[in-house]
Amino acid sequence: MTLSALHTNLGSPDAYIHGVPHEVFAELRRHEPVAWIEEPAGEGFAGGPGFWAVTRYDDVMTVSKNPGVFSSHRGASFLRDQRPQDLAALQQMMLNLDPPDHSQMRSIVSKVFTPKMVRGMFDSIADHARAIVDALPDDGEIDLVEHVSAEMPLRVLADVLGVPSEDRHLLYDWTNRMVGLDDPSYGGREAFLSAFIEMFKYSAAQTRAKRTEPGSDVWSLIVNAEVDGTQLSPEELNRFFQLLVIAGNETTRNLLTGAILTLGEHPGEREKLANDPTLLPKAIEEVLRFHSPVIQFRRTVTRPTELGGKQLHEGQKVVMFYVSANRDEAQFDDPDDFRIDRGAANHLAFGAGTHFCLGNSLARLEAKVLLETLFTRFPHWQVTGPPDRFRSNFINGIKKLPIHLGKATS
Repeated sequence: MTLSALHTNLGSPDAYIHGVPHEVFAELRRHEPVAWIEEPAGEGFAGGPGFWAVTRYDDVMTVSKNPGVFSSHRGASFLRDQRPQDLAALQQMMLNLDPPDHSQMRSIVSKVFTPKMVRGMFDSIADHARAIVDALPDDGEIDLVEHVSAEMPLRVLADVLGVPSEDRHLLYDWTNRMVGLDDPSYGGREAFLSAFIEMFKYSAAQTRAKRTEPGSDVWSLIVNAEVDGTQLSPEELNRFFQLLVIAGNETTRNLLTGAILTLGEHPGEREKLANDPTLLPKAIEEVLRFHSPVIQFRRTVTRPTELGGKQLHEGQKVVMFYVSANRDEAQFDDPDDFRIDRGAANHLAFGAGTHFCLGNSLARLEAKVLLETLFTRFPHWQVTGPPDRFRSNFINGIKKLPIHLGKATS
């Protein structure tokens, strides 16, 4: 198979339904690290103009740290081009802003998601972890995603947003339908659009409540904050709510599921962790590198520039493949080996530069506390079947993962 054939469909969700095609990305890193990828028409997709796939670590860092040349705002951050009316709405999200507008919006929540503030949430996170694990049967098979991986970030997200805990499954449903646009099991475009309507109606009600009676939660901070002396508009608030719901859910859910799946596939590393639980923080970093939850983000070229020996033109799409950068041989020794003592915190699972994930400390803490709690009570768990993966070119997601818990310890 030629190199051209190998990377023809990297923009298609079908390229990832059996997992990330790491052998394709390895070929691109070796032979064409900045490669032009066509976007042919496919199921539910009319085709696109094509994009530059950026697969090496250093080049992804270059794109990430130069928003003046590689814009998040101009075409938004999603691989496929949007309809003009949809693009205008997406451009109000912090995810799709460039400095200085991005800096103003980010300053609103940056005071909350500091490592110190996150450490202050430890007790509530530990309580959630115990409640989740205590609710599991003492033995038998479960779907890890439904009973464990999804539950943890949803409970924490409800705290962060100041919404009733019983509403957390609304957040889960909306996220699945929005992120799962290309996955037929989530209802397609009609379900995707209705999720926005339902979520924005809910967020508007929460905004009214938090402006009337503010709390200590993040949403109270956001809705009462001012940018240049003015509070955020209803549309800006809706998009902020959307960002927090998706970002606060997807990364942590798939980090937790990826940790169990990957440790199950590498029994030697699992045994190493069982013998030395202090390795768990390093193991989490290695999972983030090896099984990165986010596949890619897109930028748009604002002026002619050179990258990886290629000439890029204004208006062209540039797609940073984090799943490839995190396996770059020039950055990581034996990158296809999963080694929990590697502790490579310089991975790009949380992005880099202007849009480095604000919630990274929270995601790491949630994963550490929940995995410690789960492994203590169920040290002999086993993955019993293959993962049911998202059909997505954006999220390296798993919908279901069967595991047998084994006998619970007292």
